[in-house]
Amino acid sequence: MSNTPTVILNGDQIYIDELIRENARLTIQHEADKQIMDRLREQSVDAEAYEAKMAEVYAYADKAKQEVEYAKSVAQNYNAKLQQAIADLHFVMAGGDPCKVCTVKCAFGAGNCKPVWRGEEDGQ
Repeated sequence: MSNTPTVILNGDQIYIDELIRENARLTIQHEADKQIMDRLREQSVDAEAYEAKMAEVYAYADKAKQEVEYAKSVAQNYNAKLQQAIADLHFVMAGGDPCKVCTVKCAFGAGNCKPVWRGEEDGQ
């Protein structure tokens, strides 16, 4: 016979030291599970905060995208005007009639034609 204390449960003999070890193992597992659940709760709260921040970032990105699209359309408009001005300049430099590209409507040959471009002042 052994000196180890025993308990009889449901007709089975169980050693007390086994019960103590099992209780300790279950206590440790319970604490580990509790810590895991706490970390998961914290991560859940963090995820909700990140989700809100992401929604804000997406809103800023959408606004920036709209501004870029608007800037592109403005740049394309200015580029078209620049290309037209270059074509008009080439036309005039090649000997074409400047009155055909002038937007100021005047009586042809009246002598009061005012060009739309800005050049050097008379004093320079």
